[in-house]
Amino acid sequence: MQYKDKARSLAVAALLLVGITVTPPVEADHPLIVTLNGQELKSRFEVNDGEVYAPLLPLAAELGYTANWNEQDHRIDILTDSATTNRNQLEAKITKQQVADWIIEQGEEDRYYVEGLSFELVDLDDDGDAEIVAAIDGGANIGNYFIFKRAADGHYQLIFETSWKVDSLKLGEPVQVEGKRLYATVERTGGTGLDVEIAHLWYLEQGQVVEAWTGIVKKMNAMLAGSYSLVVGSYRVEDNVLYAWKTLSLLEDDAETVRGTPVTTMTTFTFDGSFFKEK
Repeated sequence: MQYKDKARSLAVAALLLVGITVTPPVEADHPLIVTLNGQELKSRFEVNDGEVYAPLLPLAAELGYTANWNEQDHRIDILTDSATTNRNQLEAKITKQQVADWIIEQGEEDRYYVEGLSFELVDLDDDGDAEIVAAIDGGANIGNYFIFKRAADGHYQLIFETSWKVDSLKLGEPVQVEGKRLYATVERTGGTGLDVEIAHLWYLEQGQVVEAWTGIVKKMNAMLAGSYSLVVGSYRVEDNVLYAWKTLSLLEDDAETVRGTPVTTMTTFTFDGSFFKEK
């Protein structure tokens, strides 16, 4: 469940924000009208056993606050505009050299080609704090992929490292599946006469990266004369079901001319709450 849904179900706001007060006891069996400095608030206020309640997120937004659901700590953080500005300024100051230093300090390998480093800030788990997604392009299908998460003390901790070589670091819009935000990263690998692209669908949960599905979206095999082939595939998620299809074409030794008729197959996967499993 997304943090906003959890926040709505876990918390209601007692009207103690910015001077809004209602003198108890309050008797009402219908929605209550509340004003702030003479202006009626649009949030829905209700009375239950003499106590006044309102949904937290809409009220916080209306009062100019930012409310974030911290899934890892099961905590709702309410930030003022100044706190949000300070956090954004902190994130804006992160440099390539800082990220390179964190990789060298926390990474698994002894040496990294940090000259090929790029990074971006993305709020992967929608908790209000941006994670660092970084990649190193080492050339010739060699690379590294990292994710850093900001700890409570403000320092960034490496929570994921793998040897993916990626052509593009930019993450698209996540796919929502049972409250999880799934991102797609395409890894490129291969060798002499072999070029493979692999799609990884993953999400961040409780500070850990979970890989929900992996599938080949392209495979060019030109290693042995007489056995050239090309596989092209894709996938789509609808109603928590992942549909993956691929087309196999046998090729002549020019690696372009198709021999015979291409064959297309499709496989469906259902989400079990953590991973996509083949039906």
